[in-house]
Amino acid sequence: MPIEQRQHTRFSVEIPAVIFTKYGERQETVLQQISIGGCFTGWEENIFAGDEFRIEVVLPNGNRLPLLCKAVYRFENTGVGVRFIDITEFEQSLVAKIIIEKLRSEGMPTDVDLFTNSAAAEKDQTPRITDARQEREDKLERVMSSEESF
Repeated sequence: MPIEQRQHTRFSVEIPAVIFTKYGERQETVLQQISIGGCFTGWEENIFAGDEFRIEVVLPNGNRLPLLCKAVYRFENTGVGVRFIDITEFEQSLVAKIIIEKLRSEGMPTDVDLFTNSAAAEKDQTPRITDARQEREDKLERVMSSEESF
């Protein structure tokens, strides 16, 4: 999902979790690129775009936080983009605590606002690698759709 469409800033941390599919299957996974609104998780063969399932994440105090999720997109053999659905403000604050604790344990700065809109935060930063990739793809599309010969 393009950064402009995300509602919250995602963080590149790895957080262990357990997925429970709609078929009752239990699979350990690692959440990546997590925000208070969603995440990217490792490859799951039985989860497709549109599927709803549950993820459980361990809180810093050892309790588990169950989150209802929906697969938004799926990259074959790579992973699944997930949106947390019906998430309460309290649950968002717990996800924020998980992210902050993970940042702290990795020696990363923790003075971040996890509730900030990612598009607004991104305006103040230098271009990302994905921006260069998009620029290359746009150029390729223009070249491929052009009837001119080079």
